This record gives sequence, structure tokens and C-alpha cells, in this order.
Amino acid sequence: MTDRSVINSTFTLERAYSAPPAAVFGAWADATAKRSWFAPTADEHELDFRVGGRETNTSGDMRFASTYHDIVDGERIVYSSTLADRGATVTASLTTVQFFADGDGTRLLLVEQDSFLDGHEDPAWREQGTAGWLDALGKAVS
Repeated sequence: MTDRSVINSTFTLERAYSAPPAAVFGAWADATAKRSWFAPTADEHELDFRVGGRETNTSGDMRFASTYHDIVDGERIVYSSTLADRGATVTASLTTVQFFADGDGTRLLLVEQDSFLDGHEDPAWREQGTAGWLDALGKAVS
């Protein structure tokens, strides 16, 4: 028998951007724009932004793959993801991103629920990484 473990974690991140919701949402929906802030150093990045569509981001032995389950233009995105290392799944997650008009800008609310498998990743690492790419999104839309 092998040692197996699961750490479950949920985090919420909020950001305010000076760009309107359509522009911030568009930075998620357009493949070139998304790669610029989400996967700028990836070996490969593909985005099929539609309900049922998939996104993949591959860097070395790591592969992040998502499936989009709900998209409300300019308002909401819900997707599930896995992170694999050399083909073995190390995390599985469900993410909800909401976009709210805030004056001339946007308030973004992201909630992620994760299962970290067999000690390969720490919840704090994921939250820190996600916060970093939300900050990169802010620079991309400003």
C-alpha cells in the first residue's frame, strides 16, 4: 500500500482594476491576451474559450489543463482544472471568477476550491501563484 493524502483548501482573491469589465473579461477570453499575463513563459498555451472548451498550459513536465463549465459574457467564468507533473495529477480545482462594474473600473472576485494530492503542492503556493497572475492581469489591462 502506498502513502496517499489529500489537502482540501479554498481561497478567495479580490482585485480592483481601472479597466471596464468588458476589457478585463476580454483579457480572459482572447488567447493572445490571456497568454501574455497567464502563461508568458509557457512552452505551450492553447485556449478554446467556450462552454465545454479547454485551456492547456505546458511548461516542462508540468501541465495545467482546464475545462470551462459556465461563461456569462462580461460577468462570470467557472472552470475546473488539473495540474499534472510528469502525467500524474497533483491538484484538482474548481474556480469561479466574477466581474463587477465599479465606477469606470472592475472589481474581480475569484474563488478557488482545491484538492492537493499526495503532498506535491502546498495550498499557500497555489494562492500565491494565482495572486501573481491576477496582478499580471492588472498590468495587462491598465
